[in-house]
Amino acid sequence: MKGVVKATLVVAIVLLGFLCWRSIQSYTEFQKEVEKREKAVIQRLVDIRTAQVAYREQYGKYTASFDTLVDFIKNGKIKTLRSEGDLTEEQLESGMTEEKAMKIIRSGNEKAIKAAGLWDEEKNRPQLVRDTIYMPALEVLFSNRTNFNPDSLPYIPYGNGAKFEMETGTIETASGIPVEVFEVRAPYTAFLGDLDKRLLNQKIEDALNRPGQDNYPGLKVGSLTVANNNAGNWE
Repeated sequence: MKGVVKATLVVAIVLLGFLCWRSIQSYTEFQKEVEKREKAVIQRLVDIRTAQVAYREQYGKYTASFDTLVDFIKNGKIKTLRSEGDLTEEQLESGMTEEKAMKIIRSGNEKAIKAAGLWDEEKNRPQLVRDTIYMPALEVLFSNRTNFNPDSLPYIPYGNGAKFEMETGTIETASGIPVEVFEVRAPYTAFLGDLDKRLLNQKIEDALNRPGQDNYPGLKVGSLTVANNNAGNWE
């Protein structure tokens, strides 16, 4: 009888140890997968923010339409300053400033430009070039992203086709100044919904109980209630 009890205890201890190990392992696997997915979602949110800020600089407001934002990236133009040439140390020491130099150069008077020492004989043109040009938005905003696809912008990574929630609005600062704002959201359920439900629910609960104003259960950028300089809630 004692042998049976002892064997039962051994089995129970082994089983309990396995369950503890498995619980820790499940949590570790969950966290690893969450980290991977959140990284992808954050990158997409940063891309949306980049596009929204550029759109506002061109049109004076944000857009609540992904169709409009995607079209802007694919077909829009961004005003860019083309800057070539610099003043020499000698010119700066003599009191020449870029403002003075450009005023002379923009006069178009070649004789005056040469007299001011602002003519580049080698290139046969003025020493400084400061022009406003319009370049493709895609090239300006995402030139370092060879595989960037504008059409993917509305979709939450790992979301099985789910789209980000995007809104725009206007709020007033404490001094009464109206400020254009936007907010883009991806709830945890959209990109973590197929993971361990118990651990996901705990993550959502932790977010809802987070101290402060921002207790959104997911990832988001911008805010419709406070002027937060378009910050993400992971920053």
